[in-house]
Amino acid sequence: MYEWVKKYIGIPFISNGRTIEGCDCYGLIRMILKNEYNTNLPEFSNNYNDALNVKETAKLFEEHRPVLAAEKIEKPEEGAVVLITEHGVPAHVGIVAGDGYILHTGIKTGSVCQRDTHPALSGRIEGYYNVS
Repeated sequence: MYEWVKKYIGIPFISNGRTIEGCDCYGLIRMILKNEYNTNLPEFSNNYNDALNVKETAKLFEEHRPVLAAEKIEKPEEGAVVLITEHGVPAHVGIVAGDGYILHTGIKTGSVCQRDTHPALSGRIEGYYNVS
């Protein structure tokens, strides 16, 4: 795992959250890309009411895919955004944490680092993207 990963594990899940005190999946990758890679993504917190509403998040990903998933890459790279499906549509994101791990967040877990083969992720990864 990359050195920076540990400081982002255990952040509570808060819909529309954008800070270390709590964030949703997009808030987590937005914060990490800004803090660790000096890459700024748009806020988008006003574009949806509930990060757990798959219809809302899928619409966000569809409308803003070029920003969220700029350049698809074949192999996971450090800091790459991972687009993850919910009910068959891209509606969740994480970030490559190294050694086959993905850092992402959920309501029950908060931010966690899980292997890409973990049951919560296996078969749901749509792709890896370089946004920087």
